[in-house]
Amino acid sequence: QINIDWQSNAGGTGADEIYAVLGTSDGGVITGGFSTSGISGNKTMASYGANDYWVIKYNDAGAIEWQQAYGGSGEDYLSSIVETDDGGFVLGGSSQSGATGVKTEGLIGVSDYWIIKIDALGNIVWQNTIGGNSADNLNEITKTYDGGFIIAGYSFSGISGDKTENPYNASSDYWIVKIDSVGNIVWQNTIGGNS
Repeated sequence: QINIDWQSNAGGTGADEIYAVLGTSDGGVITGGFSTSGISGNKTMASYGANDYWVIKYNDAGAIEWQQAYGGSGEDYLSSIVETDDGGFVLGGSSQSGATGVKTEGLIGVSDYWIIKIDALGNIVWQNTIGGNSADNLNEITKTYDGGFIIAGYSFSGISGDKTENPYNASSDYWIVKIDSVGNIVWQNTIGGNS
């Protein structure tokens, strides 16, 4: 039998979905996903567009310490969170927004990787939009030993924007991007076959 220490419902009047859950170094939990809700229910952040990243930080007793929404005027979907050595977090997902809301860079293609570094209270430290001329969707982000990050997702883009290799087929390929500790691209690789 598993004993439940705590549980929490979080949401507003729209669609709210979690795609990332991470235990934090202070004994708490951080969750992230996307939200179509405005200020309603226990969501205290206004909506920037169709879907926003929505991040909630809980303490070790399950009480909400803070929450924050990040988005532009379009569709923004958070899929991965990692904690950084300074107690902050890096958020990874996909964006169809231009430079609107809190998004500072324009849309490169149909959708782009959107990476945001936040501090321990959810304030934006830096962000980077990475993409080519078609749909590029981020699935996972993880830390590397040198303080950077590996970003993994899939891409339909050819050589354009930030993408330096053409696809292997008319569909999508793996697109792996290494960034440094402040979000700059170090290297990238497109990996795929004939389907």
